[in-house]
Amino acid sequence: DISKEVEKNLSPRQCAVLEKALNTVKDYFYAEGRGLKKNFLEKSPELQSLRYALSLYTQTTDTLIKTFVTTQLNQ
Repeated sequence: DISKEVEKNLSPRQCAVLEKALNTVKDYFYAEGRGLKKNFLEKSPELQSLRYALSLYTQTTDTLIKTFVTTQLNQ
């Protein structure tokens, strides 16, 4: 059903809120230098994966198609 598909999309505002939330979580675990190292956090596969997934929501359909085709050709 198409109406259910529309509900799964994130608005640009929601993407911005999620990006800010990711930064807040990163800052929390960094703890002003008393926690995990920033470099460790930035290179975390989980954080990179979340950021990549979030970035897909802000791309145009054409860009998503090109990214998909490029990914498939490189496999």
